Amino acid sequence: MQENIALLGLVRIEGLGPLRIARLVEGFGSASAVWHADRHALIAAGVPAHLTAELHRQRHQSDPQHEYDRLWNAGIQVVTTADPHYPGLLKHIPGAPTIVFVRGSLSGLQRPTVSIVGTRAPTPYGAEVTRQFAGDLAAKGFTIVSGLALGIDTIAHQESLAAGGATVAVLPSGVDLIYPERNRTLATTILAQTHSALVSEFYPGTRASPPLFPARNRLISGLSSAVIVVEAGTTSGALITVKAALDQGRDVMAVPGSIYSPKSAGCNALLTQGAVPVRNADDVAAYLGFGTVPPPDEDPFLALLQTATHIDELCRLTNRGSADLLGDLLMRELRGEVRDEGHGYYVRIRTRT
Repeated sequence: MQENIALLGLVRIEGLGPLRIARLVEGFGSASAVWHADRHALIAAGVPAHLTAELHRQRHQSDPQHEYDRLWNAGIQVVTTADPHYPGLLKHIPGAPTIVFVRGSLSGLQRPTVSIVGTRAPTPYGAEVTRQFAGDLAAKGFTIVSGLALGIDTIAHQESLAAGGATVAVLPSGVDLIYPERNRTLATTILAQTHSALVSEFYPGTRASPPLFPARNRLISGLSSAVIVVEAGTTSGALITVKAALDQGRDVMAVPGSIYSPKSAGCNALLTQGAVPVRNADDVAAYLGFGTVPPPDEDPFLALLQTATHIDELCRLTNRGSADLLGDLLMRELRGEVRDEGHGYYVRIRTRT
């Protein structure tokens, strides 16, 4: 049994969870070995009796291969932690989901990513700032991640697409059940863009409900190098994303707002607590190491190598695995585009004009 098929079977067992699944896979050597393990081995590995019984029942009553094929035929990709296409940044967050379900393409996550979040009811100021940030960042080669919610999220997705960029919408439901329904047209537009996607860790068919929103928010930050809060009150759900970002070691940025506006009170509070103040896309790009932003038609990967950059930092910025990146770097070195500086550092070779 293939690893992704076995993992699909394991995630159907309520109560196992990503941390326990990861430990079991490590202990047994593979997800397939966990799926086929007998009860005694599972109990010896610390799996409670009721979960062992449920795994045994699932193994005899379900067909993960058939389910995988069904999802694939419905246009839903099953991307597991064993898959080389699993998002690199997400893989390193605490309790990374065993599976993300995807409609569309994750290729946009090979670019630098930032998330833009905020209130569902922005002021004209918040709406305009979101349009500016999302459009300008997308034009610079950033992929914009957000949650498809009304308000700031919607504007962020729309403007990134309007600028010809990529966007990833993270849902608090299965990727087959668009939430909110008012954004069905936007979801269709996202799927029509080559490098954009709808993503969820919730099994297809799962309906959105309040308990699922915090988990959705941690994926938004987990897929991003930085979280930008454009406009948010002190009780905004965007602050849940901020907490997740801090837990994951992500940069948190905030746009200053009027001290008289309740909609900016959350942003202004974040700034007093150490969030990075940002006024425009150039501020964001410079803080993340894009001091010289390339023109839109320049290779965004080479823009990361303006100065010698370590392979680990490249993995973080591009959401790609080290093996994938090293192969790419080798080909670029052979083409005379980059130079290996030693000790894991690479730099762009400037051609003389």
